[in-house]
Amino acid sequence: MNKNASRLINLAVPALFLTTLSLLFAIDRNDGLISMEGEVRKPREVTVGFYNVENLFDTINDPEKGDEDFTPSGKYGWNSKRYREKTAKLATVISGMGEDLPAIVGLCEVENEAVLRDLIAVDALAKGKYDVIHFTSLDTRGIDAAIIYRKKIFSPEHIETLFVNLGHDNRPTREILYVNGYLKGGPLLHVFVNHWPSRYGGQEASEPNRLAAAKVLREATDAIISQNQNASVLIMGDFNDYPDNNSVSEVLSAKGANESGLLVNLMLGMEEEHRGTYNYRGEWGFLDQIIVSRTMVEGGPIMVKEGSAKPYSTPEMLFTDPKYGDEKPNRSYGGTEYYGGFSDHLPVHAVLLY
Repeated sequence: MNKNASRLINLAVPALFLTTLSLLFAIDRNDGLISMEGEVRKPREVTVGFYNVENLFDTINDPEKGDEDFTPSGKYGWNSKRYREKTAKLATVISGMGEDLPAIVGLCEVENEAVLRDLIAVDALAKGKYDVIHFTSLDTRGIDAAIIYRKKIFSPEHIETLFVNLGHDNRPTREILYVNGYLKGGPLLHVFVNHWPSRYGGQEASEPNRLAAAKVLREATDAIISQNQNASVLIMGDFNDYPDNNSVSEVLSAKGANESGLLVNLMLGMEEEHRGTYNYRGEWGFLDQIIVSRTMVEGGPIMVKEGSAKPYSTPEMLFTDPKYGDEKPNRSYGGTEYYGGFSDHLPVHAVLLY
């Protein structure tokens, strides 16, 4: 067992407590929450989501990061006006993910804690009284994974990052962010936010890097579930691979709801109805995914509301690419040309019942 897996086991809440909790409450197929005494109440609903926000940098040059291009004098001409416009647009997207403001949102491509603080201060999100979870990663570009969460709904208990070793010949990549905590009045939820290594250099040549990330995540989730088979595990991120690629389907072993396995990929098989979250040269696909432990679709203490997992978009978040004649996400930049859009990815979201 490697260091990451053993640390998670040592930090886990005792399995006996979690198993007892899962027996006290279970959500049935009729959307009723049944207590051990036989009482039925309407389950609480919370929205969770993930969004690759495409280079959310501030305008200040940090000598410790490769952020020079995202400054007023850099090649992108990144200034305060553009920064304010982008944070406002991102906040509007996040606020629109659910009927109520989402409780937990995983993010990637954020520069630092300061940009997260600016984001949650935008009017569209301010009433949610969010807090942030962020670690500075080893990524030389200076882009990290993070979480914003509503303090009155989610209470973090433990936070750490999981190192992904790509070897001495590769640049370091983002760590996987792991947080566990309690939903208000509810059970423990394990959350992993991912931004796996890119496809730079081609899918085949870069695949070993994502396989390495998948192995780290798999060991961590296996450690949690081995301690408590009813554990609620929520995995989300930009995997830079699709649901049927080896890193996700084989190494992580995230399968469809009707297949066997400990993890269920909620985006698997969704392409015909929802296209995807990213458009590469006219081809849509789900690089951004939400994956859950099987108990979250089969009667566990926290359940995914049926049909709620999907990408989120509005007409303003899309534009028609004249080269390919198809819609794609309306991004901030194309090369060095400023488009003034939102992001080159669409977010994904789901509703949890507990």
